Formats: sequence, structure tokens, C-alpha cells
Amino acid sequence: MIRRIRQFFRAVCARVSEQDKRFVEQHLSAPLQSLFWGMSVPDQCHALRTAHTALRLTESEAETVDLPLLARCALLHDVGRRDGEFGIFWKCFAVLLAAWFPSRARAYGDGVFGEGLLQRKMRIYFHHAEMGADLLAQLGLAREAAIVRAHHKAPAENDPPELRILRRADEMN
Repeated sequence: MIRRIRQFFRAVCARVSEQDKRFVEQHLSAPLQSLFWGMSVPDQCHALRTAHTALRLTESEAETVDLPLLARCALLHDVGRRDGEFGIFWKCFAVLLAAWFPSRARAYGDGVFGEGLLQRKMRIYFHHAEMGADLLAQLGLAREAAIVRAHHKAPAENDPPELRILRRADEMN
């Protein structure tokens, strides 16, 4: 719960610095920057923190890691949550609903109760990884799409190191 409270305050106070903008420009092409800047500012800041953490985690990694791929995936891992579709209020609501009523929340996200505003928000909460992966796949970024799609799935033995690192960095931020 402390982690979620910290996330809330980070979201409320989120600001993207000039240094952050340069980092995004360094790691993402123009079409990918459009996706990144299409997220809410709190999601942009979360993605930036996740990217910095992921790159730092590679220092202790024994395997070879594709750093540009990892940076792109970390910056875009939540791109399925577009600005205006899933703000701070809805994220807080979804987190609480999923914590207190997990099966009901999942059912809303899976469309069991039909279509409506709550169902759409819960679908974004539970399925943003797949939604973001679809956006990346449409741009021809198959490797990035595969990693983004799997970043909330249970770990598998054959997961690439970039996915393992992204999961850890996302959890830390």
C-alpha cells in the first residue's frame, strides 16, 4: 500500500524536465515519440523512471542486453494508456477496485458486464499492455511489441533479458 501511495503523490507532482525530453529524443524515433507524448504526464514520468531504472539494472546483468531495445520498451511499456483515457482518478479507482474486488474488477475489464465507461476504464487497466503492443506492432516493431505485451504476464523460463529487466524496473517504479 505504501508503494501505491508513493505512486499517487508522484503522479500528482509529475513534471517532465528538459533533460527528460532530451532522453526521450535520444531513445525514440519521431513516430515513437508521438506515442510517448500521447501518454499522460504521470505515465510519461513513470516510463522515464522505469527506463532509467532498467538501464541501471543492466549493470549487474550477466547476459548481453540490447540497451536501445530495453530503453524503447521501458519508455513505451504503458503506451496503451493514452492521455485522457486513463488519468489519475481512474487509475486510483481501478487499483482500489482490483484490490478490494479482484474478480469483479477483472470481469468489468473483460467485458462480462457489457460496455460502458467503467468497463472501458477497467479494460485499459487490465489490458493496456496488449493495447500498447498492438500500437507498436502496427508500426512494425515486433520485438518491442512482444516485450510490452508480456510485461504484466507471469515470467517464463525463455523470457528475454530485456523483458525480465523491464518487469523489475516497472515494479520498482
